[in-house]
Amino acid sequence: MFAVIGLGLLVGFALSSIPEADDWIIFYETGQRIWAGAPLYGTPTHFNYYTYAPWLAVVISPLSLMPIRWGWAALCCVSLCITLILARRWQTGLVKSTLVLLSPAMAYIILHGQVDALILAGLLLPREWWLLVGLTKPQVTLGLIFGVGRQRIFRAAALSGLIFLISIVWLGNWPLQLLRQPAAFMYATHNLWLGLWPFQVPAGAALILLGVKRRDERLLVAASPFLAPYAAMSSLIGPWLALASFLKDWEAALVWLAWWGAVLYRYLVA
Repeated sequence: MFAVIGLGLLVGFALSSIPEADDWIIFYETGQRIWAGAPLYGTPTHFNYYTYAPWLAVVISPLSLMPIRWGWAALCCVSLCITLILARRWQTGLVKSTLVLLSPAMAYIILHGQVDALILAGLLLPREWWLLVGLTKPQVTLGLIFGVGRQRIFRAAALSGLIFLISIVWLGNWPLQLLRQPAAFMYATHNLWLGLWPFQVPAGAALILLGVKRRDERLLVAASPFLAPYAAMSSLIGPWLALASFLKDWEAALVWLAWWGAVLYRYLVA
């Protein structure tokens, strides 16, 4: 049944009338560069520059072997499945899981072909991987770095250092190449912290301290967007899933309605 539903979603997304996902074009063409051995940085894709770590491009590259529309559809299915797995892990229940899947954050992920839910799958890996996961897209998972734990931090550092060294040998000084790329998205209107950075950081710091104190990964995930200078609507999928796990069904429904109301208001006055 799970396989049939997954196949149905895949076909449904691929054949839908949803316009071409702009962010997915970047990931798709970057994945193709992996197979072609072409540079990942310094040269824009058809839409914009690739602005993430190279190991994310490696993870996404199998989807770039599919036609672009079907690759996006597969990413959508993976995003929904990962979100449901995490909802089960955090025991959100049916109602709150549905509210997460129908949230503005998930709508943003689907419509733009973003990878925020995919990156949250790093939660399912051993904690030795959390240092690397936290650096992959900081506005989604940076808080996980603080959840590695003292006993595992040396193994996490060794694992991350090894993968980083391999990426340097393979691509050269890619961090410098990445920094030299234009970062116009930082000043785009869809940046939630535009004009606010760094005044939201104290909220993230408080969540980190509380998460470490309680040893609660949900709070570490919720803190991540507040610690970065850039966050889009899709970056809130982790905080919303974490928050929903603390709320009752009716409370989560009220927050969900308020969120969509804010989105609608912003759309109407823009």
